[in-house]
Amino acid sequence: MKSKALPEEGRLTQATPADYETALRHAGQGKFQYLLMAAVGLYYIACGFQTLSISYLLPSAECDLQLTTHEKGYLNSSPFIGSLLGAPLWGKLADSWGRRSVIVTALFLDGVAGIISSFMQSLWPLVFFRLITGFTNLAALSVCFPYIGEMHLSKYRSRAICWMEIYGALGIVLIPLVAWAIIPRPWMLGSHEIGFRYNSWRIFIAVATIPSLLCSLAVFFFPESPAFLLSRGKHDQALDAFQRIYHINSGKPKNSYPIKQLVVIDSIEEVELESEGKVQKEEGITARLLTILNQMADLFRPPLLKNTMIGLCSLFSLQLGFFGFGMWFPELFNRFEEFSIAYPDETATVCEVANMDFESLGTLARNSTPGDLNTTSDCLGDTIHTQVFINTFAIGFTCICNAILMGLFVERIGRKRLIVTAMLLTAACGAGSYFVRSAIQNLLLSCFLQAFNGTSFSVLSSVLIELFPTSLRGLAMTILMNLSNVGSIVGNLMFGLLLDVDCAIPVFVSAGVMGFCGLLCFFLPNTKNFQMS
Repeated sequence: MKSKALPEEGRLTQATPADYETALRHAGQGKFQYLLMAAVGLYYIACGFQTLSISYLLPSAECDLQLTTHEKGYLNSSPFIGSLLGAPLWGKLADSWGRRSVIVTALFLDGVAGIISSFMQSLWPLVFFRLITGFTNLAALSVCFPYIGEMHLSKYRSRAICWMEIYGALGIVLIPLVAWAIIPRPWMLGSHEIGFRYNSWRIFIAVATIPSLLCSLAVFFFPESPAFLLSRGKHDQALDAFQRIYHINSGKPKNSYPIKQLVVIDSIEEVELESEGKVQKEEGITARLLTILNQMADLFRPPLLKNTMIGLCSLFSLQLGFFGFGMWFPELFNRFEEFSIAYPDETATVCEVANMDFESLGTLARNSTPGDLNTTSDCLGDTIHTQVFINTFAIGFTCICNAILMGLFVERIGRKRLIVTAMLLTAACGAGSYFVRSAIQNLLLSCFLQAFNGTSFSVLSSVLIELFPTSLRGLAMTILMNLSNVGSIVGNLMFGLLLDVDCAIPVFVSAGVMGFCGLLCFFLPNTKNFQMS
C-alpha cells in the first residue's frame, strides 16, 4: 500500500516524517501510560463485577426467584450470549468510530442496563437485562487490547497487557468483599403484597455497576489511539494525541514535541475521497452491514486464517475453563463449607459434595413459595458462608501476584513458551480438581488454575493484537474474543446441567480442550519486537 506524509495543519515542513513507533518513542513511556492503564483497568474490574456478581447472588436469587439449577445456568450464560450479539457492532465501531469512543459508550450503557436489571422481579426480565450488559460490557472488552497496545512501544507492550490482568484479579478480590458487605444484610424495600421487592442482592447488582460508570468517565478524558487516527487519515488529530502523551510524560509544553510530521499509511486516499463524498459504499445500513461482513470474512481467509483459527480455539478453551470452573467456584466452595459443617470428620470429592448439596438446596427451594412472607426474610440470611468469600479473595490475590511476576519476566521467558506452558498447567489443575478430597485442596488448585488461565489469556492477547493490521485490529480482537465466549456459554451450561448429574464430564472435557488448544499455540508466529503501524 502506498504511504505518504501530510504536513501539520496544512503547513509544509522540511522535517522527516516519523513512523508510528518513532513518534511514540519521542512521546515517551511513563506517567501517561500508567494513568491510561489505571483508567482502562477499571474496565477489567467492571467486567469481573458484571460477570462474577451472578455467582455471589445465585443462592439468594435462587431462594427469592425459585430458580432451578438449569435456570441458574441460563442466568449465568446470558451475558455471554449478549456478547456474541454485540461483537460485530462494537468491532466495526472500534475500527471506524474509535477505540476510546467505544469504551466510553459501551460502559455507560452497561452501567445503565445493570442498574435497570436490579429492579427486575422475575427470572426472564433479569436474564434479558443481563444479556444487555453482556452486549455492552463483555462485547466491547476486547477493544481495550488494541487501545492499550497501540499506546505502548513494542518492548513494553506485552508487559503492559500482562499487568492489565492485575485489574482483572483485583475485580476477583473486590467482588467477594462487596458481596460480603451487602448480600447478607436484611435490607429490603417493598413487600410481596405490592409485588415489588428491592432487597440486598438487588442492591448488590446496582453497586456492581459503579466500576463501569467510573471507567466510562475516566477514559473520556484520554485521547484516541494515534494508530487508529492515522489509519483513518486523521494526521492532525494523531499528532495532537502524541503531543498530549508527550506533555503528560515530560511535563513540557505540547508544542515542544519534536515530531512535526507523521507517515500516514493504509487507505488515506480512500479516506480523502470519503471526505469529499466520492465514495458511497458505506452509505446506508445495508451497505454498512455488508462492509462488516466483508471485513469479518477477511479474518477467515489467507493470510489471516491460520492466526484467526489458532487464536479463536485458544481463547475458546480459556473462556471454557475460566467461566466453567470460575463461575461455579463460589457455589462449589459453598457446598464444601456446608459439607464440612454437616460432616466435620469426613472428606469427599467435589462431585460427592455437589450431589449431596443439590438435594438439600432443592428441598429448600421446594419448601418455600413466592407468596410466603417468610421467604424474603429467609433469603436475606447468610446464604453464602464467610469462608467462601475468603477463598475467592485468596484466588484473586494469587492472580495479582502472578500477573506482576509474568509482566516482569514475559519477554525473558518468551511469549509463545509462556502461553503453551500456562495453558497446559491450567488444564492439569482443572483435571486435578476431580481428585481433591478437601476444601483446602480445592482452594489451592483453584488459585493456580485461575492464575495460569489469566497468564495464558493476557499473554495470548498481547500476541494476537500484533497479528492483524490496524484497520482490522479492533474488529479482529472483538470477533475473536466474543466468538470465544461460546466457550463461556458452553462452560456455564455444561457445569450447570451436568454438575449435579456427573461432574466428571464437565471437569475432564474442559481440561482436555484446554490442553489440546495449548499445544496449538506452538504454531503461532513469532512477533518479538513487532513494530506497531
